Amino acid sequence: MNVSLMFKLDAPTLLITLTAIQWLLAGFLLVQNRKEPGINGWAVSLFIHGFSNLFLFARPHLHPYIGIVFYNACVIVAFSFSHWALGQIFARDVPRWQLMLPVILSVIFMASHLDDIGSRVVYASLIVSMQLGLMTQTIVSSTNTGGQRLKRWLMMVMGGFSAAYVGRATFAHLYPDLFTQLLGTSLIQAGLILSGIAYSVINTLIIFLYKLERVHEKLQREATRDSLTGLFNRRAFLARAKRRVETAAFPISVLMIDLDDFKAINDSFGHSVGDKVLIHCAETFEQVVDDNGIVGRLGGEEFAVVVPYCDSASAQQLSAELLRAVQNSGSALEMTLSASIGMTTTTEALDIDCLLAQADDALYQAKHGGKNTFKVFPLRSIP
Repeated sequence: MNVSLMFKLDAPTLLITLTAIQWLLAGFLLVQNRKEPGINGWAVSLFIHGFSNLFLFARPHLHPYIGIVFYNACVIVAFSFSHWALGQIFARDVPRWQLMLPVILSVIFMASHLDDIGSRVVYASLIVSMQLGLMTQTIVSSTNTGGQRLKRWLMMVMGGFSAAYVGRATFAHLYPDLFTQLLGTSLIQAGLILSGIAYSVINTLIIFLYKLERVHEKLQREATRDSLTGLFNRRAFLARAKRRVETAAFPISVLMIDLDDFKAINDSFGHSVGDKVLIHCAETFEQVVDDNGIVGRLGGEEFAVVVPYCDSASAQQLSAELLRAVQNSGSALEMTLSASIGMTTTTEALDIDCLLAQADDALYQAKHGGKNTFKVFPLRSIP
């Protein structure tokens, strides 16, 4: 039996299949990730795409203005929802004109070319290509640091489909008669509908995986970062500091920093102001230390810094810079701020807990030596 007689890629069957796939994908997203930014918008775009497929399916029984103008408007609106959703997903504000202009152009061109299917396909393809190009630009301009690999895949797919629609417009301009069999057994129409299935499935899958990766990164960050300051929390700091010490990046200096009279700030100005002080000081510590070391918040107003390849003289210079930075932070916050620092330096392997204990002893000396200063623990090495 001839296989071609058993299976025909007729447009009506494929349209119903495409609609079912798009609506299933939309439902899946809403069940799995509806609270994530942009997911609702992407799901709505899939629902509208499916709705427009039904209009195309019923076009022979509809008035031309409904079957042609309204159908194409639905398609463009669906892509505009996709664009808006991508803006939400990638934290970019999409200009309103980029969402509205394609819809307006679609209505104008479709209404003025009701009897010219070749021109309609050309204009519709170019409008969709423009939308996909703008979506690609939205993704490219995103400053989100997570999920870079999936972002690149999404950019490639969007850009590829944008180019494909330009090719479709060119093909329709050269061979308009090939696009007249909308609901027959046409290989051209079947290919276009199959490409729609590929577009919906691939992009939805990438977006879903991107969201999963972002959630994983968020959970990982919450497990390792202090919720207030964004610095490494005690557990993560100790783990990273231990690895630094084990790499033998000697000399290694460890600093313990404590904000002076922080309780008085909370009592006088309230805990909300105290939180602002902690956040501001944490940002200051990161700026001063830069990429040279590891900064963590051990708890309360106590911070710690581990700096590899840093001898005692360099650590003392760093401590002085940190003290000045804290005082400048106080000026920025319109209050008096100071800190005390204890530091130690080792040239050989010592347990990180031992180094922190030494720095803490030096911090105790600084606290009881007038504050707003730093003290150095005597240089030690294992006998």
